[in-house]
Amino acid sequence: MQQESIVSTRPDREITKKIITPGDYSIVPYEESRCKILLSNVHTSNEDLEIDVESRILNKNFDGVFIIGEADTFIDKDFELILQQMCCGETCIARIVYKNQNFEVVKEISCEIELKEVTEEQLVSDWSWARLLEAATHHKEQGVALIQEKRVIDAFRRFSKAFKFLVAIEPVNPEEITDESLNEIKDLKVKLYNNLAHCQLQFCEYQAALDLCNRAIILDNDNVKALYRRCTAYHCLQMYDEAWKDIQKVVVLNPNDKTARNKAGEIKGILDKINAEYANVIKKMFI
Repeated sequence: MQQESIVSTRPDREITKKIITPGDYSIVPYEESRCKILLSNVHTSNEDLEIDVESRILNKNFDGVFIIGEADTFIDKDFELILQQMCCGETCIARIVYKNQNFEVVKEISCEIELKEVTEEQLVSDWSWARLLEAATHHKEQGVALIQEKRVIDAFRRFSKAFKFLVAIEPVNPEEITDESLNEIKDLKVKLYNNLAHCQLQFCEYQAALDLCNRAIILDNDNVKALYRRCTAYHCLQMYDEAWKDIQKVVVLNPNDKTARNKAGEIKGILDKINAEYANVIKKMFI
């Protein structure tokens, strides 16, 4: 048995593994590889503390199949890091230690992992534009499902991953891609900008949301979602004139949207108050 080695480390978490049985060094998992694994001797300290109840790999119904790049929770992503440093046929003892802000250990997970099988995939750099687009669409849809479950952080990771695949298509060769597919890529890019902006608003990262909305609007000037979310970002940044312009356009484009009309009323109330206060100050200056 080899000595314990560090897989990944940061102030709040350390991952280590110790090889019990070496595997085939010529077969290792990478992006999109399908891994068949066997987990045994799973031990968790501090059972009362729930760190990631959504973990798939630690779920009692886990089927033993793990696809690299499909992890949505941080514990599963930590296991993904371990698998990416294993070889097919390898068995190891893995240990993940989580710490709090005071660097005190709050939970430790240890288990034995056997990487029984790895279905080798083509490197992402060798993928066709069609496959990259398919992967981007898949991760976007997974992100939307996570948003519906109110798992915003996990959804943000999916949307970011989708965007990575989409960017990998560029530069676009017009001789290989039809106009219809180019429009599909553009439409997906706008949706991803919008979805990422939604996540940033949830994180109160208003400037980041604003930048993402601007990128979406460059591609689609009349995109209602991008205009509304940019209006929200402007509002939170106290840029009320800009917010008013955007919400007015949203109401024109979608006059039956009650939420947009309410937002317009809210912003108009703020602007009226600001203008009244300003007029009062000017009036006093000339009394």
